Amino acid sequence: MSDTQVLGGLIAKRGELAGHVEQCRREVQRLAQELTHLDATIRLFDPDDAVGAVQSKGPRHRQQWFASGECQRLVLEALRDALEPLSARAVMQLVAARKALPEHPEVRAGVQKTVQAVLRRLAAKGAARVVALDGQTQVWTRG
Repeated sequence: MSDTQVLGGLIAKRGELAGHVEQCRREVQRLAQELTHLDATIRLFDPDDAVGAVQSKGPRHRQQWFASGECQRLVLEALRDALEPLSARAVMQLVAARKALPEHPEVRAGVQKTVQAVLRRLAAKGAARVVALDGQTQVWTRG
């Protein structure tokens, strides 16, 4: 009796996956048609353009932990409220705590990368600066 239930579940799952594959196949065909039309339009403007030489770009993966500009605001608040210069890791921990983000290593690694990018961007604008403590350790402070 249980064999027929397992078999029925497997058949249903196969049908589900086959439907998803067909849907993806139609999407790939639609995108290929769009590329063909775009290539033809480019050739209208520049017949000598080597359209095939254009490198493809994958979609950017954006983390949704922060709203637009929120991480920068949190980093600036952390630097402003700090009594002494902070390491990038300390800034990340303050930002993650303020945002109540989970302690999961993958989340923390992503937030660390985001905070470091924000700190570099703030340094380029002059809103933050990096200070070398002992020649190796770098800490951040407001600019």
